[in-house]
Amino acid sequence: MKHILKVTLAAVLCGAAILGASACAYDADLSPSPAPGARCFDIAGSLQALYGTNGYPQAVLVAKNSVIEGDPAAVAAMISYMEGADEYLASADPAAVVSGLTGCYAEGLTPSLNAKNLTKEVIKNCSVKFTPAKEAKETVDAFLAKLIAVDETFTSAADASFYYEGGAQAGTIAGKYAVYAPDGAPALALAYAVSETEGEAFTYHVVAANTIAAQVTGETPKADFCVLPVNAAAKLLGKGTSYKMLGVVTNGNMYFIRSHNDLGNVEKGSLAKLKGLTIGVVQLNNVPGLTLQAVLKEAGVDYQIIDSNALPAEDKVNLIAFADASTVGPAAGCDYYLCPEPAATAKVTAFQAQQSK
Repeated sequence: MKHILKVTLAAVLCGAAILGASACAYDADLSPSPAPGARCFDIAGSLQALYGTNGYPQAVLVAKNSVIEGDPAAVAAMISYMEGADEYLASADPAAVVSGLTGCYAEGLTPSLNAKNLTKEVIKNCSVKFTPAKEAKETVDAFLAKLIAVDETFTSAADASFYYEGGAQAGTIAGKYAVYAPDGAPALALAYAVSETEGEAFTYHVVAANTIAAQVTGETPKADFCVLPVNAAAKLLGKGTSYKMLGVVTNGNMYFIRSHNDLGNVEKGSLAKLKGLTIGVVQLNNVPGLTLQAVLKEAGVDYQIIDSNALPAEDKVNLIAFADASTVGPAAGCDYYLCPEPAATAKVTAFQAQQSK
């Protein structure tokens, strides 16, 4: 019931802002040049482009210290698979990627990546590219500092939690290791490794995003290697006594969707134009939402977070929390949405297909 009330509140607040700006009802008889204010639903920019050329470090790969110390050949092998992931994904048939990951999902989990929504463009938008810790540390530190400036409860990463070794290690992999990743874009980082190592030294597991932290905590954590959100890694790794960060595997996968056609693209030089508008943000209180807040803060654009005690303000960007991508859609009522891939493209595609009938 609480979830329904939150969604309803978001729709009411967003709808109020839109109606104050322009009508947004879709007309099935629209010509190829729709009337001002007509409803549309398409990609209007990326959060990583707002942050900077190379995006922001969203997910990282960590490894157990016991594996690092006891089987360096396994660590070197996993790093090599991560390093080959972007090239593999750039050339792979999306259907083959989906098929390869099929057996990795936890029982009962409905994969967010499927044959209908995973295209070459979506794969590109998921920004899978491995950067080893020794090269990524400065970027990770700077990014976490920006998040802490927005929310002081966030944590910086201790120097000892980074793994600085690398390169080939002689010898045979000694054991068999469990590799975990959350559902969604981070799971793509495993695709190349899965295609190369089936039945060998590694087993791969894709779990619900809200359970990924549990794989690296407790007295007997399941994950020998794990893909984690960068903030979770910084918090859970502590001083690197149990796990160390091997490198960054994704560099942002959040995209803006506009809800009517007289709204422009979300670009760095025009953020002030978002004042008075509403943005429904998936994971507002986590990395995506805090990254957007950091971008707005750096640009000197005032914003506020809308809840039951506040209404949209004309002189601020109005941010509204969406727990997950499932409730994002044309009927939710916001001017823009900040949504992850592959959900962003899937929702846009579904809307456009519906309108073309």
